[in-house]
Amino acid sequence: MLALQDIDSHIQQLANRRVRLPELTQLAEAQQAAKALRQQLANLTTQIETGAEQIEQIEKASNDLTTKRARLEAQLKTIIAPREAEALMHEIEIINTKRGELDDQELTALEVQSEADDRGAALRLDQPAIQAHVDAAAQALADAQLQIDAETADFTDQRAALVDTLTPDEIAAYDQLSKQHHGQGIARLEGHRCSGCHLDLSAGEIDAIKATPSDQLGECPQCYRALVMVRHN
Repeated sequence: MLALQDIDSHIQQLANRRVRLPELTQLAEAQQAAKALRQQLANLTTQIETGAEQIEQIEKASNDLTTKRARLEAQLKTIIAPREAEALMHEIEIINTKRGELDDQELTALEVQSEADDRGAALRLDQPAIQAHVDAAAQALADAQLQIDAETADFTDQRAALVDTLTPDEIAAYDQLSKQHHGQGIARLEGHRCSGCHLDLSAGEIDAIKATPSDQLGECPQCYRALVMVRHN
């Protein structure tokens, strides 16, 4: 049963290793970098589209002012009274000021749009390398998982062969111990120490284990795991 415990411990270690593979972290980091790049590109696209809408609105407002100014200028040519002419010229001046402000806003929007466009082009150049990093990390993870799966399958085959050599009572006893101790129901007595709880046993406790009949398993008085004495030749 100790050999069965060793195999089960190896299988559990492989399962623990599988969920802690460094390749998992590396893939997650690569995917995060790719996601961040996509988000940046999406933000820039939104910025460019918003800028285009803003420019369109500015141009419409500018065209409306130009039309109004042309109408006032045509009307000014027909006015004789100085006060009316002065009022029209003042209104035209206000329109010109607004047109100037709109031109400045459009220029700013065009600059922002151009910068976003350039930034997006630069980021798109980085996309192939970032995607290649994701693909390489995914492949590395798959390779590592396949290796663990192969080792697990090997131990599983060994386990099946070993179980065939045990009696139903031995298997039942093993399963019960394993259930009680979260998968490690059998430990080694290595010198004076239990490999299950890593506590030292007294000389009397060790003598009691030595006195256990050969067809029975001793028990650790600390953790109550079945205890097998390791004898070195």
